[in-house]
Amino acid sequence: MERRKKHRTKGTKGTNGTSGTKGKFLAGLVCFIAPAIVLLAVWPAALPSISEGAANAQGSRARAGGRLVASKSAAPQTFNRLFATDEPTTSMTEPLVGHLVKINRQTQLPEPELAESWRVSPDGRRITFTLRRGVRFSDGQPFTADDVVFTFAVINDPNVAAPSADIFNIQGQRIQVEKVDALTVAFTLPVPYAGGVRLFDGPPILPRHILEPAWRAGRLRQEWGLGAAPERVVGLGPFKIKSYVPGQRLVLGRNEHYWKRSATGTRLPYLDELVFVIDRDRNTQLLKFQRGETDVLSPVNADDLAVLRPVERQGRIRIFDLGPSMIREVFWFNQHPGQRGGRPIVDPVKLAWFRETKFRQAVSSAIDRAAIVNLVFAGRAAEQYGFLSAGDRVWHNPNVPKFAYDPARARQLLEQAGFRYQGAQLLDAQGREVAFTLTTNAGNALRAKMSALIQADLAKVGMKVTLQAVEAQALLSRLGEGGDYEACLLAIVSGDADPTSHQNALLSRGSGHWWHPAQRQPATPWEARIDQLMQRQMGALNTAARKRLFNEVQSILGEQQPFIFLAARNLIVGAASDLGNLRPALLPDFLLWNCDEIYRR
Repeated sequence: MERRKKHRTKGTKGTNGTSGTKGKFLAGLVCFIAPAIVLLAVWPAALPSISEGAANAQGSRARAGGRLVASKSAAPQTFNRLFATDEPTTSMTEPLVGHLVKINRQTQLPEPELAESWRVSPDGRRITFTLRRGVRFSDGQPFTADDVVFTFAVINDPNVAAPSADIFNIQGQRIQVEKVDALTVAFTLPVPYAGGVRLFDGPPILPRHILEPAWRAGRLRQEWGLGAAPERVVGLGPFKIKSYVPGQRLVLGRNEHYWKRSATGTRLPYLDELVFVIDRDRNTQLLKFQRGETDVLSPVNADDLAVLRPVERQGRIRIFDLGPSMIREVFWFNQHPGQRGGRPIVDPVKLAWFRETKFRQAVSSAIDRAAIVNLVFAGRAAEQYGFLSAGDRVWHNPNVPKFAYDPARARQLLEQAGFRYQGAQLLDAQGREVAFTLTTNAGNALRAKMSALIQADLAKVGMKVTLQAVEAQALLSRLGEGGDYEACLLAIVSGDADPTSHQNALLSRGSGHWWHPAQRQPATPWEARIDQLMQRQMGALNTAARKRLFNEVQSILGEQQPFIFLAARNLIVGAASDLGNLRPALLPDFLLWNCDEIYRR
């Protein structure tokens, strides 16, 4: 199969999911499913779009200059995009970097970026990229095949432990990269790989001339920390770091060496600055957008619409409802059996509850998802039972086991698992009170409401739930370390739609396998089965065969309930009305994915 496409820069487009990197698993505010891949498009039903003619008309009106201000709920954790796993860090560092291939977030199709074309061998195991000529890093140094080879040497280095390494580890073997010449690189995969080209939207291409010494010295993770000098952070994206005030503001300035031009020949990006302000409180984010102090709000909560509609009628903002999203609210228990500092990560008594399938099924049956949809999302959401939402119109399996709201069934499942009741209080087989702490991110009104509803629902089946809100960045650190919490409520955002993009969450060894991350060997037979199915679907070049395999993965997850999914919200986004070339999409970044093309009217 051969895929070649001459790139046409669309700097003139029309009118909004985590992790990233592509296929991200965004956790915290939203969780990203580590660098991803997509094979087939997901076609949203009512996606705003604009014709090529209209795009060219917009391009003729576009002008350079101005700034765009966006609000984030947490500060970045690093400036090194390679190590970004949370949504705030991913969003703020993505404009700094370039990828070989870019997935168009609206069409869901791969487009050339740093590679102007590619060729796939008939057996699907070798992909050859022809690189774009004349591209330079933000410090003016040329980009060549050496930078690509260096990037993948870093990704393949187990001592680096890059999050994107999971998707380039295929059946225990690394993808091999070969420099053919200064502008050609070839990748050899150990097995045929469905949608393999889409892998390369994930990892950022790193500057060898800057980072190779740090890598060889074993300190790459420490390079480009938050204290790094702005000029030291070098990339191939449309912007570069201008200034950073810790915990308050990150200002990105225009990269004058960026390679891309609009359809009318204007060097992109249009904007002079892209500013991210840190507002940990959701109400502050809403108020700033309402006042015009920030230019985008993404996603918009259903409750926000009451205060935003009047502003929209004044012509100051635009609101887009893209329908069912890939943002899924999820509840899960920490099943990590290890120790830290000589103490168990999870109380062994509670760990035994959490690892009991019927206990998790009972909790799922005890939660009233319809109440969450109506009371938390004002009806602008759908009840969620499986790993994928109906927004993924290609891979979603609607026939997964469903543990719908049924307190009587929940009590029955608990009794089958050896629990018993003393009055209204649930006790385990040894007579201990069933109680645990549910943790979520502070400053999020939606999750505060959901937590309270879950607490009330579980009280009806005899469980005592204590609620805890933790600052987002601190909570993300807890998740990354695999401990220091009992149960968690967050959201998962698919950064892409292809099954292989979810490996970091679904494979037992994945760092995004939140209930028990980074397992050396599968802890359970069903996790081993998922590992096997994920490997098989990845190599199946027939889409129908892949669909059958991934349907089984979703069914196993639905039966075992390691993630207890609750609701998938509609994706609603808002933007200042004077922003041009907005192209809202279901995949993140919902509004800023084409930030190089956005301009102020």
